[in-house]
Amino acid sequence: MKSRVTIGTLTAVVIFFVLLYVVFAKVDNVESVKKTKSQKLRVGFVLLSDTADNGWNETIYKGIRNACDSLGVQRNLVIDIPEERIPLANAVTGMIADSLKVIVLTSYNYPILIKDIIESHPEVTFYGINWEYDAPNYKAYFARIYQARYLAGIVAGAMTKTNHVGFVAAMKNIQVYRGLNAFILGVQSVNPRAKVFVRWTNSWNEGNMETENANKLIDSSGIDVIAFHQDRAFIIEVAEKRGLYCIGNHVENNRFSPRMLTSIAINWGIIYKDFIQDYIQKKDNENMDYWVGLEKDAVGLAFYSSEVPDSVKILVNAAAEKIKAGYNVFSGRIEDVEGKIRSEEGETISDEVLHNEMNWLIKGAIEP
Repeated sequence: MKSRVTIGTLTAVVIFFVLLYVVFAKVDNVESVKKTKSQKLRVGFVLLSDTADNGWNETIYKGIRNACDSLGVQRNLVIDIPEERIPLANAVTGMIADSLKVIVLTSYNYPILIKDIIESHPEVTFYGINWEYDAPNYKAYFARIYQARYLAGIVAGAMTKTNHVGFVAAMKNIQVYRGLNAFILGVQSVNPRAKVFVRWTNSWNEGNMETENANKLIDSSGIDVIAFHQDRAFIIEVAEKRGLYCIGNHVENNRFSPRMLTSIAINWGIIYKDFIQDYIQKKDNENMDYWVGLEKDAVGLAFYSSEVPDSVKILVNAAAEKIKAGYNVFSGRIEDVEGKIRSEEGETISDEVLHNEMNWLIKGAIEP
């Protein structure tokens, strides 16, 4: 009897400790799962300027914030990084050292400047707005902003009285050429007699250079509408002082005057959410790039001035619906300023050419 009690007691003790282990193991496992779930994806973003520049970088920041907040992603920002090798490399290597596995580059030349860093860190996925560079761990993204520039061109072409429109362009790269050419096509679509006078600053954000080139266009070309591809609002200020109509670039609302007719706009939140969500769900792959436009409401015109009549808005809306239905603005016979035919009737310029080969100006552009 004594022996039986001892064995029974030992058995009960063993069962007790086994149950205790199972309970604590389950609790520990639950805590581990909770901890894993609470760990947010951390995404690094490198920006060219500050996040309140009333232009390109401010709209990008708002898109980053909206996308990350909606996805529950932690954003890690580094700002005021010029398109120069050393500061950019320092910013990116710092993010890599901080164990970030996703890094988003928000200026055109960034990927080219640090391609050695990108290629030596295959464990990190990089996203950039440049299609001229390629690597297994690099994915290109951008908005089809040329569609919005085409619509802005319609406004400019319809509103000019002198048939002379000005455009202050930044870098001579494919992104700028593509948008400028689309703008010219938009102008010509409603006003075949109009000319577009172009000056280059070779900078994204240089106030004195932009102001000087805008004034030279006004003084020498007889323009009465001016548009631009620059990061900030210096051209708008010149147009206000000189009494010209202006087309804005990444200005979300009209805080100037009725002479600012409209502005192109990008909804970066749609684009960032698109590819970050794919990364989280492991849907991205090395062949996947992201280029979205009017079909997803990722680009468009931000507003209309009271100076823009309904008849012009109707023209723009009709063109926008046509693009959403699949129309490519780079269709039909297109000739460049050198007389070379880039597209014949019935043809369309492919995305591959738009990405990699559009380093020329369309007929109708004048570089005084």
